[in-house]
Amino acid sequence: MKPKMTTLFKCLIGAAVCAFSTQALHAEETKLPYWKDIQTVAVNKEYPRTAFMTYDNRTQALTGKYENSPYYKLLNGTWNFYYVDAYKDLPANIVQPDANIAWKEIKVPGNWEVQGYGVAIYTNHGYEFKPRNPQPPQLPEANPVGVYQRDIEIPADWDGRDIFLHLEGAKSGVYVYINGQEVGYSEDSKNPAEFLINNYLKPGKNSLVLKIFRWSTGSYLECQDFWRMSGIERDVFLFAQPKTHIRDFNVVSTWTRLTRTVSSNWMWT
Repeated sequence: MKPKMTTLFKCLIGAAVCAFSTQALHAEETKLPYWKDIQTVAVNKEYPRTAFMTYDNRTQALTGKYENSPYYKLLNGTWNFYYVDAYKDLPANIVQPDANIAWKEIKVPGNWEVQGYGVAIYTNHGYEFKPRNPQPPQLPEANPVGVYQRDIEIPADWDGRDIFLHLEGAKSGVYVYINGQEVGYSEDSKNPAEFLINNYLKPGKNSLVLKIFRWSTGSYLECQDFWRMSGIERDVFLFAQPKTHIRDFNVVSTWTRLTRTVSSNWMWT
């Protein structure tokens, strides 16, 4: 004979399930955005590597110039741009390709403060967003954001290759979107960031958006004597590699001994 579940027991189980569901929903709703989350410094970003380019032949490679590679596409130039003094003022759909946005223009690379958006701040020690008594990892809610947009097309002869987006330097918290989909995030502002973007591309024209927060939890590592400015500070480009390729390399040097000959000339041995 099967035991019967009492009405009280059923009610207790139901209450527990409801409480758990509410708690899980609340946790999801209160999840910190990347730029506020001290545990998140990168999302879907490629591991750092030595700087080099893929070429089609030896002659191209010996020039050492990226622009001589058919698998390199520079994205510098004039981009669409939208700026707000506080992130909550951004249009909700600004990363979507079909969004009706009153874009302005900006030169890339170049800090947005020297192009008429926001204010450049000079300080030595202390943080420009909290000159005294900083409370890491707290950041001001009035966090300026610049959103960059441009269309990209992938060359036909890149078909079948791994395609990467390379940001030489962008400050501070950078979200990457292609065709409205989030690709990844980086807040290592003075170092390059790379993202593998094959899964987000479609044939023909694609919309690339970079949403950049002026401050992130990583800003607490930048407390020294310099001008505090924001935006895309260095080159932006695409490059393609074969599916099987050299990902990274390093050079290991061995110790050598310096000796002196009878003629007083130094020589390596």
